[in-house]
Amino acid sequence: MTSHIGVTYVLVHAEFESVKVGVTTYGSRRLRDLWRRQGWTSYKQLRLASKPLAETVEQGVLFQLRHRLALPAHLTHDLMPEGWTETVSACLIEADAVWNLVCLEAGALQLSPTVGAFKPVSHRPPKQYLRTKGDTPKYHPIARLLASEERRVTRSPAKRIRPNVD
Repeated sequence: MTSHIGVTYVLVHAEFESVKVGVTTYGSRRLRDLWRRQGWTSYKQLRLASKPLAETVEQGVLFQLRHRLALPAHLTHDLMPEGWTETVSACLIEADAVWNLVCLEAGALQLSPTVGAFKPVSHRPPKQYLRTKGDTPKYHPIARLLASEERRVTRSPAKRIRPNVD
């Protein structure tokens, strides 16, 4: 029976001086067999409610590594045919720092108001998730800003005033 619990993991390889972030399901043989045979050791693992959540965390960490920190993939396809794009040099970033990125991405994902609410088919949330009266404190600055924007958008078009051409 396949587990639905997702696992985002961080592995280290002493010989290659590499750190790898990846995803699997809980109870899978992937970590036990495949990576240990190739010399990888498990640094830490984070269990999430589903594999898609674990994949989202992994992709967020890879985005941070590649684009925010500008760290390239460390291994090549020849050295590691499967998962080489998920590696980074341990000389450039430690496994603990990669693990911190995993925790930050998972925390941001779990605190996101859209987790479990709907499938992200589009970037626009369904109407039932839009702001409604009473969902924020009345005098909160964000509530005031949102209310003023809503009034501005829903206001009927004003009369056009002709410029005074003299």
